[in-house]
Amino acid sequence: MSDLHSFSFFDTILYKAELPEYLKNKNFMDVCDEHTDQAISNTKKLIDERNKKFKTDVKDHGMSYHSGAEMYKDERFSNFELLIRNTAKNILENQGFDLSNYSIDYTEMWIQKFAYEGGGHQDTHVHWDNHISGFYSKLCAAMERQIVSVKPGTMLLFNSWLPHQFSVDNGIDPFRFIHFNLQANKHGKK
Repeated sequence: MSDLHSFSFFDTILYKAELPEYLKNKNFMDVCDEHTDQAISNTKKLIDERNKKFKTDVKDHGMSYHSGAEMYKDERFSNFELLIRNTAKNILENQGFDLSNYSIDYTEMWIQKFAYEGGGHQDTHVHWDNHISGFYSKLCAAMERQIVSVKPGTMLLFNSWLPHQFSVDNGIDPFRFIHFNLQANKHGKK
């Protein structure tokens, strides 16, 4: 087609901050480890059942350990969750949303650790009922080959409608992220 033209109407904005101070905070790291250890413990039965089914010890290959989704309610995370909540509000207001009659509330926050044996992943997905999503990299190898480079202490935030994923992890380096989703709720409604 000789008269085909292209236009950019749907730019995608990612918000990135380097926050290594949380990695240096022993209390923060201990609480993260506590939630991770609980997630690993909760998954042990599933791994045992899978080994029985396959009649071999596949260990945790392909697994992702997820903590409970309400980490934001843990008072030991109060400064961290407030930073994310306020940042999400600022992002939405800068995008032109009038939030004067809305509160920004978490729908979930969890820590995820990929398998020791590799194969951990997260398929492409969106968070259709949220407004801002993101993650904080607690423990990972620097990922320079990705579209956005990430290292321990990197926080990424984005509009929740943006499809995202974690490709299959090879299990060579530890991989641990805190994920979160927030939505704007009209005052008096949740």
